[in-house]
Amino acid sequence: MPGSTAAAPTAAPAPPRQDQTDAGVGTAAPVATRPAGPVTESPSLFTPVSAAATRAPAASESPVSTSTSAAPTAPPADPPFQPANEVEEDLHGAAEAGSTDTFLSTLLLARVLMPVAADSAPGSRPGDPGFVWPAVQLDGQTFVVAYTSPQRLADHTDPAAETVQVRFVQLIRKWPDLSWSFAVNPGTPVGAKLPGEQIVGLANWAAELGLGDDAEGEPEPNVEAPAPASSPRQAAPAGDLTRPIVMQKAIAPSQLGYYLERGYDRVSGFVHRASELAHLTTPAALYQALGLNHPESPFAPDAEQIYVLRWPAYRPSLYRIPYGGQNEAAMRAMEGWVIERPPFRGNGFAPGEGSDVLAEFKVDSVRLPHGAQLVRIDASGSERPVAVLDADTLSWREVGER
Repeated sequence: MPGSTAAAPTAAPAPPRQDQTDAGVGTAAPVATRPAGPVTESPSLFTPVSAAATRAPAASESPVSTSTSAAPTAPPADPPFQPANEVEEDLHGAAEAGSTDTFLSTLLLARVLMPVAADSAPGSRPGDPGFVWPAVQLDGQTFVVAYTSPQRLADHTDPAAETVQVRFVQLIRKWPDLSWSFAVNPGTPVGAKLPGEQIVGLANWAAELGLGDDAEGEPEPNVEAPAPASSPRQAAPAGDLTRPIVMQKAIAPSQLGYYLERGYDRVSGFVHRASELAHLTTPAALYQALGLNHPESPFAPDAEQIYVLRWPAYRPSLYRIPYGGQNEAAMRAMEGWVIERPPFRGNGFAPGEGSDVLAEFKVDSVRLPHGAQLVRIDASGSERPVAVLDADTLSWREVGER
């Protein structure tokens, strides 16, 4: 009847479909959808979610009546996303840029909040006896959901709910079931999901890099995780585990004289595993991947050559993962120990601009062992040893010299 008030709908909103959710889990069907942006196919582990979540109307809300003569009303714009901390700022930037590697490297060293299951043993953590994983069923799949801040947690559950906080890299080490998937910050621009096979593959890869070995002291699982069907990168061939890992560090041209002429035999600062840098065969590639573009850098992207030190690390405990930040507040947020100038990230990875995810370590002035090499890498992609350290005479012998 004209002039009457439309009755409120009695049916609940339809459950979300896969194409109506930005993370594929835990979001309601939107009232109106925005045009989807172009989809970029990527062979990476996962695709960070970049679309903002929308809210379905409550059952008590009345739809707005429209007539043929009424002008269409545009849906209200979503408020801009506000990251709750530095981790979410980095995740958001990576998602907006479509950089899976940056998203992944940030998430690996982040702390996440996970709701505690009602029947989990009090005070238990992932991997502990009595710990019950808070699995939920979403779209016919079993998920474990975690959040990178109390604000993201409050978006989906009671903010007063009991939670356990754990580093993501250690959480995935205890992964309970290959068939379970993982979701972080579902329904937000800093959300993503990973199948269980990729979680286990990522955990194995992180373990190879030594990530998470020095944090929180959580017990290791008694049973090895099943081998993943796919892994983030090709597994390294099995080698002699009794042999030390070879490390590498780029040295400035101004330092060459100290080594070759004065017999300098120490190394300090940020270093990397030589095996992970083997594909970086030019000065420009190393410059980009290692973040050598900091202010007052002695390196140049168009250099004709670059010199690197390579040596076996006989005392791995001296090579620490440099958790920290660019200021004291950022260092505390990471619960780290290092403050460095930009482009330092403080998450255990080299601050490169490319797609490489390279583990980074920091060492405080250790002596190089006998046989350490000084190598020149040319812009043509070739390399040759220049000198070898003789620890007995404390001198560098040029290659070919007797």
